[in-house]
Amino acid sequence: MCELLGMSFNQPVGVNLSFRSFRHRSDKNPHGWGIAYYPDESAQVIKEPMKAKESPLSKFFRDYPRIKSKIFISHVRYASAGENAHKNTHPFQRELFGKDFVFAHNGTLDYFWELPTGHFTPVGETDSEHVFCHILNWLEERRVRKWTEDDFDQLWEKLLAINELGTFNCMFSDGDYLFCYHDKNEYNDLHFVQRKAPFGVVRLKDEDFEINLSHEKDPSQKGFIVATRPLTSEAWKRFQPGEFVVFKDGEIVFSR
Repeated sequence: MCELLGMSFNQPVGVNLSFRSFRHRSDKNPHGWGIAYYPDESAQVIKEPMKAKESPLSKFFRDYPRIKSKIFISHVRYASAGENAHKNTHPFQRELFGKDFVFAHNGTLDYFWELPTGHFTPVGETDSEHVFCHILNWLEERRVRKWTEDDFDQLWEKLLAINELGTFNCMFSDGDYLFCYHDKNEYNDLHFVQRKAPFGVVRLKDEDFEINLSHEKDPSQKGFIVATRPLTSEAWKRFQPGEFVVFKDGEIVFSR
């Protein structure tokens, strides 16, 4: 079924706590894992066509606190389109207008090959990468360089139209914004939680582990974590069907 994880914060943070829980989701999604983040204006994408819990590299991300970013996107894959290969593993990465975009999707889309992609040619065979190229082609045609509320509205309409082709949850980013869309027929769910001071004790849902965030976090840190299913004991909220939320610097800047 694939699962998604996204983070948007007002300052660079580590992903290791959330990823610690998220990598357990590979038990039911064994065909690949990946993570994208922004060390600076450029994106770094690490991915493998193997089960995350069996990967020494994913264990490194779980344990290493010095990898920090304001935005993270991660994905564990159950292959529904395309072979189990690196080229078909999420997240995908492309440049547009001098920005690195990264994208991950869960769901299955029919007739996706009919969507125009312009010069953004997919490398792999997945519906996900093709749709990513289609979205970038659409953004290029609209010449979206500086986002406005009308651009967000039009993008929401575009995502709803793509959703007509099947099941569609997605997350993507240009390094400034984190875009999250939930399938209009509620396929596979999507949830979010706000994390800000005062911090308390958090227990992971996927293993017997808890941590007092007040000992780990700077009080000035704030942001949101988005995941297919809640990762912790915190008060997560469910996305509404067809809801599109845009985050920037740890704040919600658009929601429809």
